[in-house]
Amino acid sequence: MKIKRQIMIHNSLPDGADALTINSGTVYHTHHKAALVSYLDEEFIPEYVSHAYVNKRDWRKLTEDELAALAVDETRNDHNTVYVGEVPAELKACFQEIGLQESMDRDEVFRRFEANPPLTMKATQLLNDFLTPLANNKKFNFHCIGVNYPNVELVAANTTMLPKGFKQAEKKFLGIHNDGTQLMTIDTAHEFGNRISINLGKDSRYLLFVNLPLKEAHNMLKEKLSAAEIAQVNVSNIPEYFFKHFPDYPVIRVQQKPYQYYIAATDNFFHDGSTLGSTHLDVCIVYFGSFQY
Repeated sequence: MKIKRQIMIHNSLPDGADALTINSGTVYHTHHKAALVSYLDEEFIPEYVSHAYVNKRDWRKLTEDELAALAVDETRNDHNTVYVGEVPAELKACFQEIGLQESMDRDEVFRRFEANPPLTMKATQLLNDFLTPLANNKKFNFHCIGVNYPNVELVAANTTMLPKGFKQAEKKFLGIHNDGTQLMTIDTAHEFGNRISINLGKDSRYLLFVNLPLKEAHNMLKEKLSAAEIAQVNVSNIPEYFFKHFPDYPVIRVQQKPYQYYIAATDNFFHDGSTLGSTHLDVCIVYFGSFQY
């Protein structure tokens, strides 16, 4: 199936199009053997929630037509474009000095921030200086420090119900998903801004996404489902419906090397992060806003 001209990519990465790959779609998670995760004292095969769909692994370079379908134009904004690039050299050097990339676990990440308050304050100010021109004259805010184990194919999981000190093997991973909440609908998901995620680890990580806004995915489902069925589709279950009926719609994968970022409206399209192939702890910092350039 060919990708549509919907969500675009503004690519400022040094590797350009070489940072992008594409596959032939998705499969139900039970039809896909997850990679073994072995890190520190844990070894496990990730398990998924019952309705999860995952990417196929037949990654390849994009054709000229596919790159053209993703090419950015003057209509770009904070919800119809994924922006990818590198942070400024001074900010990169500051984070390298903090040493998050050497951390072995989540606790060590935070100890390194706490160990040098002036350097942490400097990083915060440099981040603010970097983000302010991208913020579209709107407020932005720190969301989280994300920490994931290496070699996890799709990293998102709901951990809110797990006990303190849980093991990674206890997670149930979401598969490719959208970040919608009860506050939004399929029609309004594009109104909730976007996020910037910066790779602060030692290895590359990946953003996987389907370049369709939720409204377009919903429109495509209208061609497959009866009126009664389409009435059951909502912001929470639309991934399951979409991947069941469009398993051949491609997934795009963007490589994020250390100190590279993506900006994306993750409420508004299907996506996930990946650390597959890495050997060190994955660390990223996330801000919410309405970033664009």
